[in-house]
Amino acid sequence: MTTTTSYGTWTTKVSSYESSPEDGIHAFLNGNDPDEYDMDSIFRAYREAIDAVLPPGVSLCGNEFIGPSEPAAGEFDGYPMTEFGDLDFHTIIEDADIDLGDLFERYELFNLEHIGRWVLESKAKEPAKAAAAMVSKLGIKPFNYRPHPESGRPQAWYVSGEVRDALAARPGRGARTDLQG
Repeated sequence: MTTTTSYGTWTTKVSSYESSPEDGIHAFLNGNDPDEYDMDSIFRAYREAIDAVLPPGVSLCGNEFIGPSEPAAGEFDGYPMTEFGDLDFHTIIEDADIDLGDLFERYELFNLEHIGRWVLESKAKEPAKAAAAMVSKLGIKPFNYRPHPESGRPQAWYVSGEVRDALAARPGRGARTDLQG
């Protein structure tokens, strides 16, 4: 059994202005409303991306980097090190170039009006109806329901990445055989 130890916290190893990875995500919002996104999924995806670039046996647990207390010789070869011979977590994460913009785009929340008008580019008089038929047919489940700003009735909201993935995977996309000669 390997004994583990703390290598330091997010604040001491990555950013002295943030107490957690989530703080950087909130800063990235730059005043935008977090209710327009599935923030829990963004947090989870960001942490997964961070863990994926850390050396084997090292992980971000809460806000603390944990790893073997006595790493084997050469165990961290190929990973950036500080001048003191410690893992350089700031450089590891910075070099990974994790695109928060992509995460926010994937987990943005859309209502049926938005899906119909901007994702499907429907020219129908009521694009939300076209979107409702499409999400029903593709089996896309709403992320949550919120009161409509005018009527107060529950309005379904969907995760944009799920909608785009379902549209891209629907039958017949890019597989036309009737045009082959």
